[in-house]
Amino acid sequence: MEKRLAALVLIVAMSLCSMGYAYDVERRGDRTPRHTLLTQLPADKETLFHQTMREVREKTANIREQIKQLKAEINDILIAPEFDEALFFEKTKRVQELHQIMREAKDEAIVKLAQKFTQEERKILAKLISQKHRHHGRPPAR
Repeated sequence: MEKRLAALVLIVAMSLCSMGYAYDVERRGDRTPRHTLLTQLPADKETLFHQTMREVREKTANIREQIKQLKAEINDILIAPEFDEALFFEKTKRVQELHQIMREAKDEAIVKLAQKFTQEERKILAKLISQKHRHHGRPPAR
């Protein structure tokens, strides 16, 4: 009986905490769902957004694969019997370089879109971009 009561109390407490978090707008910030923002764009601009982002993803697919491989190699370096500091730094530096290439490709795509969007459409684009770069589980920086 005591175990059931303890489990019930735990479930109620977790439910109350999750409800409190869900309605804590100040902490969550403006997190309009991505699809809602995209539907605010004209249909042709929404299609252009999707097409442009798809092109970036296709363009950087091989880079993501390289990063995945490098991360596996970094893991192997870390768990090896003898840690090779120079090789570790070489691999992590290469991962950072590849991430930079991916950021530059995305930035170029955003510039391409911004040149074709009106000011109001760029406001929506800015919200879409800021949502993408948020850290999960952390409140927005103030």
